[in-house]
Amino acid sequence: ATKQVGTRDPDWTAGVKTLRTSDGRIYILDIVRLRGGPLDVEKSIMGTASQDGPQIEIILPQDPGQAGKSQAEYLIRKLAGYRVKAVRETGDKATRAAPFASQVNAGNVFLVKAPWNRTFIDELTSFPAGAHDDQVDAAAGAFDRLVNENNWTSIYERLAE
Repeated sequence: ATKQVGTRDPDWTAGVKTLRTSDGRIYILDIVRLRGGPLDVEKSIMGTASQDGPQIEIILPQDPGQAGKSQAEYLIRKLAGYRVKAVRETGDKATRAAPFASQVNAGNVFLVKAPWNRTFIDELTSFPAGAHDDQVDAAAGAFDRLVNENNWTSIYERLAE
């Protein structure tokens, strides 16, 4: 939640919308990323939730410590009417991204053609040594949720309606 000022190159806030099909393929449907203050981030989360609709589950990464817990609880309250879960992140980003990277490298991850494709691919190919890793981290978190919560069928069926 840092605005870009001058020549600074702060991290991005990123969200990734994914889908897993019945044959195990992963589709990246949308990516939203921004550099802004806390209010800008909150507005983006609320706007994206509204655009996606209440049938799409929202996963919020929860930083360790009291501030992360407070932020997660605050956003969950703001997102009343949506399916929201805060997930505490553990381990380093490279370790969390490894299962997702395996599927990317095996050709099981597909992108919807969109303006964000180039920046996403550039970040994937420079990870973990690149300047930014926020989209990779968000995609890895979304992938983890898809494969470890066994909820992909219900999401797929709802999107297919």
